Amino acid sequence: MTMADPTPKETTGSERRRHLRLTTMGVVTLTVQGEKPQEAYLASIGRGGFGVYLHRPVKAKQLVVMTLKLIEEERAGQELKVAARVRWAKSAGQLYMVGLQLEPMSEQRYGQLLRHLKVMEDLQL
Repeated sequence: MTMADPTPKETTGSERRRHLRLTTMGVVTLTVQGEKPQEAYLASIGRGGFGVYLHRPVKAKQLVVMTLKLIEEERAGQELKVAARVRWAKSAGQLYMVGLQLEPMSEQRYGQLLRHLKVMEDLQL
């Protein structure tokens, strides 16, 4: 909606986002509450959450823990575990596309995640 055109415009997913989301590629480990860890393919990462592809289905609102390998020089190879909640999931061929929203975390952990995002953004991964 603008002054010249008062008609409300439909917003797309990216326009509704509160945080920058980077398209990326990488393998992470995802553990759904009460299940064995599974390999997941990271598709996007942002300050508010992640987009991943999984081999096994998940349900909205399930709690998960995602394990990332940090790429900052001083922490390269260290793991960062973050809790997230499944916001949505849908079938995508033989995989499942899943949107994850971060659960609240400590300032220190959030700072590590932000530094990881900054390095990824700078490297355009």
